[in-house]
Amino acid sequence: MNATLLHVPPGSLIDGWQVSKPLGDGGFAFVFLGEKNGRHRAIKVAQHRESSGDLKQTHARTLRELTALLMLDHPHIVRPQGHGLAESGNLYLALDYVDGWTLAEWVERKHPTVREIVAVFEKLAGALSYMHGRGILHRDLKLSNVLIRKSDGEPVIIDFSCATYTLAEHLTDGGLPPGTDRYRAPEQFKFLREHKDEHRARYAFQVADEIFSVGVMLHELLTDPRPTEFRPRFDLNSPALRPPPPRLVNGRVPAALSDLVEILLARDPRTRPVDTEALRRELADLRAERSAEYDVPAHPPAEQRHGGPTPAALTMPSTPQPLERHGALMERPLRAGRWLAGIVCLVALVMAAALWRSSGSVPGGPAESREAVAPRPPPATTHSATPQISPPAMTPASPSSVTVPGPAIAAASKEGFALKTPASEATPAGRAPRLPKKSVAAVQCASLSLVAALTAGCPGAQIRPEAFTCPAGAEEAMREQLHWKEGDMFSLHLDDRQEQFANVWFTAGAEVVGVAPKVNNRRQREVVPAGTRFYGKAYYLSDRMGRADGPALVIRYDRVKLPGQEEYPICFVHEGTVEAFKDGRVQASNRGLGTVVDRWP
Repeated sequence: MNATLLHVPPGSLIDGWQVSKPLGDGGFAFVFLGEKNGRHRAIKVAQHRESSGDLKQTHARTLRELTALLMLDHPHIVRPQGHGLAESGNLYLALDYVDGWTLAEWVERKHPTVREIVAVFEKLAGALSYMHGRGILHRDLKLSNVLIRKSDGEPVIIDFSCATYTLAEHLTDGGLPPGTDRYRAPEQFKFLREHKDEHRARYAFQVADEIFSVGVMLHELLTDPRPTEFRPRFDLNSPALRPPPPRLVNGRVPAALSDLVEILLARDPRTRPVDTEALRRELADLRAERSAEYDVPAHPPAEQRHGGPTPAALTMPSTPQPLERHGALMERPLRAGRWLAGIVCLVALVMAAALWRSSGSVPGGPAESREAVAPRPPPATTHSATPQISPPAMTPASPSSVTVPGPAIAAASKEGFALKTPASEATPAGRAPRLPKKSVAAVQCASLSLVAALTAGCPGAQIRPEAFTCPAGAEEAMREQLHWKEGDMFSLHLDDRQEQFANVWFTAGAEVVGVAPKVNNRRQREVVPAGTRFYGKAYYLSDRMGRADGPALVIRYDRVKLPGQEEYPICFVHEGTVEAFKDGRVQASNRGLGTVVDRWP
């Protein structure tokens, strides 16, 4: 590979494209503005760099990017316009040239309102829904990989260097796919910890990972007035400290939007919206809100000028602070038990809140509740030397034409659902805010044991599986790759982590890993060889849940891995007799049959 590509001077030629200027570089390519026959394109030249760690796969990665882009045609996704070989022998892609700002630059330079930011993310969610409906995952969503076109203010997702698609081959030797650590979902790092001794273990990237990345982007834009500045920042995916709610950092953020960002950044991926189409609907509802708090700039423009004071809590302290010591304490074994970790988290949250308030980002004093804070419009100022240019009008986001849920490529089952965040009601001055009736019910349910909660009908204790479509791609994978037929029945050890020939306890809602034993059934030996591993989740159905045959253990397996092969999405269900049920745990035989289905029962 030619290491001098970074220094290609203006006027040089790349396969007939005249280089005007460099546009950027990353771990896998350099990008230049090229001109040929009056057309301007972004010329992305494959380039191996030592940090990328895969010299032999550089060209293969570029071809995979091209393949993914050729399957897409969406106004908010960069389009390919050609490809070829540079004189150095490097592959290159010719892409649409988007003359625009990155999301971070746009927020600093155009001072958009909260509604304009929500409108941009609604369009991004629609583009992601379209992309996921075609089995493609970007895997490197971040502020620098979304451009806002200067001419019309429309967002465009760029840089598919890390993208993958259904059944694409693995190009990375590490446990995690390529990407940017700050935007990775916390479950990726959990996977690394749990599989650190398994050299061939590969994390199966999911739609839930993309949704977490969207949450990081939104959190950064809503809480940091100068996101382009290079400085250490708190990790939003830290297992020790949860990120503060955006409204706690910036009082201009509406409560409903702040709540949605918290859901996107949830540690449990099942708590996030079920797919990006559900997320788009959530954002569309927020964009349509009539509240005036959506129509003020997300940050006072004066705070977004470089050289001004930086909010204290946006930077990592240069010397050890109490907040850091609490984080370090949480990572050590605590003899006092898990309750001490909860106290540490509470203290850390209180300290973080104090830091945010000391920075002046949150208006009002202790008497102002989170729901009661009213955003104040920025004071009118005139700048004779530097006239402010109003942001380009954002065209209303049109509903996505794709209604198919995004895929969970080799993913965990999607028992979650799109979470609707109600707009908070106005609270009269001088009165403590009242919890909505649903919130009061949730608090009451949280105080009950699981059995009591089930009896009371609390939704938080839902351990019955909801009807839901099978994972995206499961039907094709079972038919084409696995050669399974609907109604096929296979014998399994239901949870390989427990004693095989015994009645064992399954925790309702918990993950299980089944394994195919050696059997005499010829059909199973051919399509489900011994050692095949099934990944799923256990549920409990009581006789009060519409079952005439009594309570049952139900296990939904949504992924399978045959020996020596990659994982595939599947729709495979076991339903067995329950011996006992106690405190959310189900006792049943650890050996049974499962059935290939086309929809979760």
